[in-house]
Amino acid sequence: MFIGGSFLILNVHHTLAQSSLYKGIQACGVTEETPSYAPESEPNFCFDAEEIQESCIKVWIRINLHFFLDDNCEGTLDPLGIQNIPGDDAYELAEDIITRANNALEGNYVQWVQDTLWNIQPEDKQDAQCVPLRYVLSGVYVWCSDTAKNTSGFNYDFFQSNFGQNTNSEYNAYFVNVPGNANGVANGEPGNAFTAENFGVGVFNHEMGHVLSIRHSFFDDGLDDTSEIGFRYDYNCDGDTDDNFPAPGVGSELAWRQCWDILTSTDPIYDRSLDYDGDSMTDYPDLCDMPEPCMPYPCCSWLYVNNNIMSYSRYTECCAAYTAGQITRILENLSTDTYCEYIEEITDDCPPPMANIHVLSNEGSLDDCSYCLYLTASMHDDYYQVDFFKSSGAFLYSTGLLSGPANRFCISKAVIPPYGYPHGFQPGETYRAVLKVENYCGDGAEEEITFTFEEVDCDTEDPVGRITITGKYPNPFSSTLQVDFTTEEAGHLEIWLVPAAGGPDVLTHAEYLASPGTYQRPLSTGQISTGTHYLALCLDGETIAETVIKQ
Repeated sequence: MFIGGSFLILNVHHTLAQSSLYKGIQACGVTEETPSYAPESEPNFCFDAEEIQESCIKVWIRINLHFFLDDNCEGTLDPLGIQNIPGDDAYELAEDIITRANNALEGNYVQWVQDTLWNIQPEDKQDAQCVPLRYVLSGVYVWCSDTAKNTSGFNYDFFQSNFGQNTNSEYNAYFVNVPGNANGVANGEPGNAFTAENFGVGVFNHEMGHVLSIRHSFFDDGLDDTSEIGFRYDYNCDGDTDDNFPAPGVGSELAWRQCWDILTSTDPIYDRSLDYDGDSMTDYPDLCDMPEPCMPYPCCSWLYVNNNIMSYSRYTECCAAYTAGQITRILENLSTDTYCEYIEEITDDCPPPMANIHVLSNEGSLDDCSYCLYLTASMHDDYYQVDFFKSSGAFLYSTGLLSGPANRFCISKAVIPPYGYPHGFQPGETYRAVLKVENYCGDGAEEEITFTFEEVDCDTEDPVGRITITGKYPNPFSSTLQVDFTTEEAGHLEIWLVPAAGGPDVLTHAEYLASPGTYQRPLSTGQISTGTHYLALCLDGETIAETVIKQ
């Protein structure tokens, strides 16, 4: 395209629409009847992609998230080492990543660049499309491996072959360092795994886009509704794009370029000056105010900024767009027999529940006064229950059915001598824990883990944990006692008064705390015997206590 005597070359390409789809049987991820005209390797083997796209019934696919610590299980989960994220935050982090990714799919944006400049006719413009895809968290894995932490994310085969879980029925995502300018790498289009070096939604959904068979929207991706938004620019304004400038200059003018952001922002992070020939002298102080005969710099106009999920743009984090063609290709890929097994369920009524129960590799060495099983990564768990069995198979203890979401189950020492463990847990013994979760429709899922309970030993008068008593008054007390406390996370709370001289423990209060924060709770204590007591607060089994006196 020639404009004003200078060169600004735009690459705009449209292909013919895909061939018509087979009409198969929608069967919630399981084939009820195989259409005789749909070979297993072709679309619509396990569901009708066109029907799903038109109705936007949600297709829930399974994915495992993998994080890496040092050999000694210390360090940060952040692949770039910028944030200090301890290993026991992995499960909460995993659920947060999936929740944010699903929210982005729910809030799909319209593709911004639908201007006549890109040869899109008015009748071809799209509203924001409904994306039927959703993720469910099949598993969370924390690996202690210096080798893995020091392996490039470009070597995705290393991670998939050494750490991949159920690779024929579950997608796998590995959070590791990806050197260079890339933030993530997928192992195919389509594929079944990717690596990423940050926890951003844009990177997650972009790499999953590759895995689910869609390509970059700034090149020819074979779709007719994702314009190739990019440019070649005549940097020295000599009327052609034949020049090449050495590093640290811009390189070849023939290079295909994109706008990651719009440069007209007044934010100081956007440096609009340019030394295009790399001679350490500023050639243009402001790319958004180019002198004659230069062309306006494209990245100063919204017309050149692409928010499509498969572009390279900062706007894929907040405002990503999937087009109808991309959604069709994703669904066609998922509907083949190769990927039917990756589907957990197809439903709009109740999101499928997923149970996840874990014990950290270094749990026994943690000085937090509790030995904890992590349940946080469970999804769509409106109710949950944990049952414990001895190594012999004999039943030991059940939490009973609790309102969710599940968080942790911890084993702490008693607050009075001989400081034993509740429910008969014994250090050095092996137990089997079975987590059962339900959604609000009554659909259930379960997962189990076998663990050896390691002894917990700390100063019960001065614990370090996720709950802290900040006040208790009056003390001594008579008919009422108020306790002030803070929690670092949500969970099931119980408040006990335990006679120091022995006697029955009295449960004075119980509730589910929906969020971390600061709380005050008045306790009715008229029935409590006189003398010294331990005021014990138990958050998902993690117990702290301070002494109080009943007069």
